[in-house]
Amino acid sequence: DFQLVAREMEAGAGDGLWRLAFERLRAKLDAEGLLDPARKRSLPRFPTTVGVVTSPLGAALHDILTVIERRAPWVRVVLAPAKVQGDGAAEDVARGIDRFARFGGVDVLIVGRGGGSVEDLWAFNEEIVARAIAESPIPVISAVGHEVDVTIADLVADARAPTPSAAAELAVPDGQVLERHLGGLGERLVGATRQLLAERRGELRVYGQALARVLRDVLRARQERLLRAAAKLDALSPLSALRRGYAVPLDEDGRVLRRSVDYVPGARLRLRIADGSVGCRVEDVTPDQEDGHG
Repeated sequence: DFQLVAREMEAGAGDGLWRLAFERLRAKLDAEGLLDPARKRSLPRFPTTVGVVTSPLGAALHDILTVIERRAPWVRVVLAPAKVQGDGAAEDVARGIDRFARFGGVDVLIVGRGGGSVEDLWAFNEEIVARAIAESPIPVISAVGHEVDVTIADLVADARAPTPSAAAELAVPDGQVLERHLGGLGERLVGATRQLLAERRGELRVYGQALARVLRDVLRARQERLLRAAAKLDALSPLSALRRGYAVPLDEDGRVLRRSVDYVPGARLRLRIADGSVGCRVEDVTPDQEDGHG
């Protein structure tokens, strides 16, 4: 015979005790700000390497590899094998996340497993896993169970995927869509280049016409200046005076005779005229009375 005295009772049917532990840890992490959406990081758009923390024997890894191979076959996948249920599973998962955090080499992490019972998924509700995800320098996608399953890992991770396959789709771009997008960008680039060239040709034609007008104006102005300078030079030229009927007397040595004293009666000289010269002889010299020479 024995007697029990109950001081406190909690529901044991269904997932009552599991739910209580879940909510307690959730409230604790929320108070620390680990569930704050503002701390969640964006996933890289074009990763080259994806890290995966899951069981090497489960369907989750197969699904992830299949999706990545189909969508982005150029992406490398690195696996950190871990137990995902049972004793030591939480520590194993946290260790895999820490390993990637220490050694790097990947752009994004997928952490998770396939579906199962609450007990099967419980490793992803453990505090050690939640803190490893929160402290990871690499963005983390949580993919635990099916769409209806929500774990603490889902709440702490940077992104939550309803299934491992969906996590792979979140992690890498669709190569076919990307190829079509790049093809469209190429066509747009060609079109934009053609339009730009057409606009530049139009601008060059306008600038060319303007430049031609400027050059004509400059040449005209230079020509007018040249003509004015030539007229001035011509006015100062002795030849201009000769064309007006004047002559320049030169002695036999070609020196210009400027004054009456330069002329000697009987001496020969030549008169330089506009279109030639004339031979002359000095008959007599009559200086001006005002001139002090002669």
